[in-house]
Amino acid sequence: MENPIGKVAITGAGGHIGMAIMEELDRRKIAYKVLIRSNEEFFRKKGTEYVKGSINDPQTAAGLLEGCDALIHCAALISINGDRDGLVHKTNVEGVRTIMQAALDKKLRRVLHISSIHAYNPYPRHEALDEQRDFVSDRAYAYDRSKRDGQRLVQEFVAKGLPAIILNPTSVIGPPEHKLSLQGKAIRDIYLGRIPAIFRGGFDWVDVRDVVSAICNALNMGKVGENYLLSGSYHSLKEIVQMVSDIKGRRIRTLTVPVWTAKAGLPFVALQSKISGRAPLYTMESIEILQHSNMRINNNKARKDLLFNPRPCPETLRDLVAHLKELGEIKN
Repeated sequence: MENPIGKVAITGAGGHIGMAIMEELDRRKIAYKVLIRSNEEFFRKKGTEYVKGSINDPQTAAGLLEGCDALIHCAALISINGDRDGLVHKTNVEGVRTIMQAALDKKLRRVLHISSIHAYNPYPRHEALDEQRDFVSDRAYAYDRSKRDGQRLVQEFVAKGLPAIILNPTSVIGPPEHKLSLQGKAIRDIYLGRIPAIFRGGFDWVDVRDVVSAICNALNMGKVGENYLLSGSYHSLKEIVQMVSDIKGRRIRTLTVPVWTAKAGLPFVALQSKISGRAPLYTMESIEILQHSNMRINNNKARKDLLFNPRPCPETLRDLVAHLKELGEIKN
């Protein structure tokens, strides 16, 4: 791009990626404005310019983009338990339509849509998955379909002239953790020995700092209309436990049980969730994600066009554990 981007609008600023993006933009001395639904006091104390409202409200979207050159759209509702109330589709598809229309109307110079690797069919698992892989089918879980459909919507807006780029991270972990993510809680609980058993399965894990560096690079780099996979490296749950054990300096005792055992426990997990009011520890959906995720996700395109350079997973975990200790989440 000829001229560097000025002020950036951010949706989903309260999430793991959104918070890390703000820190990266601060380092790069790039101004930004965020859309929030809650936690107003936090952003006020931080001195952040913000607009409060819903991603599905056209007036709120227009107000967010006023005076901005670019948009980083991170807002999404993550689900490992279907979409019974319709909020996943409303946020991840209809919300995309609203904010992309506003971006087109405001004639922004660059739009970055943060999608997910979940938009893509993981099969064949042992064959390289790149940007040419087919999307998931209509038989996929609600969250996966929503990320697919949101991404397709952005592509439709590109055809109308929207200067958008799509980025697809895998499972994002690492500091900073302002409000503990699901992954952050899992690493904390592994370290503290709170997870007595795991099953065979794994995922591609990528450091949030490397993801947001590539995202911010895409404000002035990359090709409009293209999408980029932001992957790290595949590791099994057993390997993750071993890495955390190495960081702790002593063995963390965790049994590896057959998958059927985890599935048999689903009714009890669901009951505990209902009684406690907390999200379930795991669901059938999360089991199948870890069982069937692709093991060879190719990030060469992002390395070339966005200078994406993911660090090794042990380094990320070491930094995350140190960060959790600083936060007081780990006290030993």
